[in-house]
Amino acid sequence: MSSPFPAVHSVLAAPALADLLRQEYALPAGLQVTLLRRNISDTYLVTLPDGERAILRVYRSGWRTRADVAWELALTRHVAARGVGAAQVLPRQNGELWGAVQAAEGERFYALFEYAAGRPLQTTPEDAALYGNLAAQFHASATDFAAGERFNLDLDHLITQPMQFLRPLMLDFPEQWATLEAAAQRTHATLSKLAPRLSWGVCHGDLHELNVRVAPDGLRLIDFDCGGMGYYAYDLAVYWWSQVTHSDKPPAESQAIWEAFLGAYQAARPLSQADHAALPHFVLARSLWFMGLMAGRAPEFGTETLGQPFFDFGANFVGEWMQKEVAD
Repeated sequence: MSSPFPAVHSVLAAPALADLLRQEYALPAGLQVTLLRRNISDTYLVTLPDGERAILRVYRSGWRTRADVAWELALTRHVAARGVGAAQVLPRQNGELWGAVQAAEGERFYALFEYAAGRPLQTTPEDAALYGNLAAQFHASATDFAAGERFNLDLDHLITQPMQFLRPLMLDFPEQWATLEAAAQRTHATLSKLAPRLSWGVCHGDLHELNVRVAPDGLRLIDFDCGGMGYYAYDLAVYWWSQVTHSDKPPAESQAIWEAFLGAYQAARPLSQADHAALPHFVLARSLWFMGLMAGRAPEFGTETLGQPFFDFGANFVGEWMQKEVAD
């Protein structure tokens, strides 16, 4: 029998995953597994015969190392044990928090999480304040966390590496590339000067509004996959970036929502002057990181996904933000 043709990213069959879950987690027969979305990792809804639900994440091959996955899941448990609302990882029968399967493209890790019930976070000052307070709780709860190896959310990770992914895809877009390159150089230089005075610790890495649920008993954080040791100001700036790039609200309303988030955070964990000064620069870093993230996925998503509209939007935002928020 010939070997399977090499794949970049396969979709694992839901019935086979259901069999895997029954074996590894002692779940009952009759459970249903449904693919919710394909993204950096694949997310599945697991529905048990009694109506209980869980979330299965299957990591992309080569996206995270074993140490990375172990760090992420240990952090999830750590902060929950200290009272932070977080969707808990559910252990396999052998007590391990994750497992691995061999897919066509190579080894893929998986983990099962409790279902975070509740409504999505709304883009209102009230919900933003709730989220800001939760972000402060999260940072405080993780100050004593230490478990294995993990990448850092440093300037190399946020700016240098993403630009390397973007460069070969932007040969036909010299004007947009020039804007991004200038922003990257300026942002890196500014943050490098501020770095010795910036607060550093365990970060979630992806604190936008889609990674939290609002339930009657409080908020639940989800998806710690982009977390690592990093700058707290960057962690907070992710939410600002999300408001100014993904919201359909007028700029004044988006600014009020960001200020409600930041104000609630600072009521619990005041920021230093340097952290404040870094926030708008980290919005630029986040924008560059996101574009680089997508560029790095071009072999799976396709280069047409990253055509001129994508680069135009990114370069226009970066150029306008530099003029408006970080002008000399």
